[in-house]
Amino acid sequence: MTSASPRRLGRHLSPRRLGRHLFPRRLGRHFVNSPPLTTGLVGLAVLLTALALWPTGFARNPVTEFNLFVLLVALAMGAVDLAVHRTWRQPEAGIVQPLRLIPGRILSRTLMNKLAGTLGVVALALILYRGADIYRAPWYGTFLDQFHMALPWLVPLSLVYVAALHCISVKAGDHLESFGRVLLTLGREGDRAQAADFALIWLVKLFFLPLMYGYAVDDWLFFFREPFPDGSFRTVYEYLYRFVFFVDVIFAIIGYALSLRLTNAHVRWPERTFRGWAVCLMCYMPFWQVIGRDFLAYEDSIVWGLLLEAHPVLYVAWGSTILALLMVYVGSTVCFGMRFSNLTYRGTVWQGPYALVRHPAYICKNASMWMVQLPFLAAAPGEAMANTLALAGIGLLYFLRARHEEACCAEARDYRLYRRFMDRHGLRPRLIRAVRGWRPAPAFTSALGPRGTGAG
Repeated sequence: MTSASPRRLGRHLSPRRLGRHLFPRRLGRHFVNSPPLTTGLVGLAVLLTALALWPTGFARNPVTEFNLFVLLVALAMGAVDLAVHRTWRQPEAGIVQPLRLIPGRILSRTLMNKLAGTLGVVALALILYRGADIYRAPWYGTFLDQFHMALPWLVPLSLVYVAALHCISVKAGDHLESFGRVLLTLGREGDRAQAADFALIWLVKLFFLPLMYGYAVDDWLFFFREPFPDGSFRTVYEYLYRFVFFVDVIFAIIGYALSLRLTNAHVRWPERTFRGWAVCLMCYMPFWQVIGRDFLAYEDSIVWGLLLEAHPVLYVAWGSTILALLMVYVGSTVCFGMRFSNLTYRGTVWQGPYALVRHPAYICKNASMWMVQLPFLAAAPGEAMANTLALAGIGLLYFLRARHEEACCAEARDYRLYRRFMDRHGLRPRLIRAVRGWRPAPAFTSALGPRGTGAG
């Protein structure tokens, strides 16, 4: 794949072979890190079906039922990855080890380093959750209760998985091995850069998992208290508005919890810059409570529902547009399958909404925020200007997130290939060409650079 000659690569990606599709299917064959779209679609179908048919009350604990619900969706997506797409056989998974070499790895020092690194992750989690004041808040209580209940069986299961994966991996050393070696030798041995990457990867998981879990459990309890409304459009809108974000956090929980090499969903590398972390974390609690309250407060009493309540047709059209934008937003998350994650690279998504623009989730979420709040219609002109500038500031924050995410992902050849293709054949350049008058699109190979490698 990566060793293909420029001339041969250009022949496979020529416009004549690709046809006139908006984003050709053949292009996906040249990606080694692309998550299968069917995995996310199957997960979404199982989620909707299970939620509609779920027998409430059988576990006598709604949180236990929620855990089983998430596990069901995760198993369905994992089965598609393993059985249909055979992700464990893909080169990036790195687990096509001949069985005859397994005995030589069982008692190796590398395995001991990996087991020590696994225990180091557990220690890191305990230090964070028990030492940080924020995790004493009631909001995190449900997650921490489940975490401590699962720890006695989660630790041995993780050790067995790490040992088994070590025996069938092509490369014995990896980020986990470097992390464990650095811990055991107190930094005298091991690749410190890889160890630092591994620590950052787990900080991402440990930060976002409790957050997403808390949101999802609240929504789970709401949906079983409140059946799907059969009344006015307003009640249906409010129900679906919340449901969209429920689906989003379910996929996020699975993505953070199950970054498995068997499904080729492991993290390749994390965001390494302070600015990249800062602009991302600003959008989440507890940081957003300060940013949103003191710097980017844009909400007031005038929202679209009150403004359009006297115009039923426009009310339904406006609300339906907001829901459509949010469905594109959650559809962008579904496209990741089991690979959704902030601040890490786990593969290049190029299907679904990503076949139109590079950041469909951010675009649609920000557009829906403007349509919901209408900040320029405040009671006083000064307040309207302040609200508009604040919401524009949030848009700038997401713009910076997108730029830092692109810089992080651009280390991968797949993403450079995708970005250069979208710069020539995405929705924006197509609209520009349509406005200026149709011109023949340039050959695809010209978007890859002079050597056809996608290098920047």
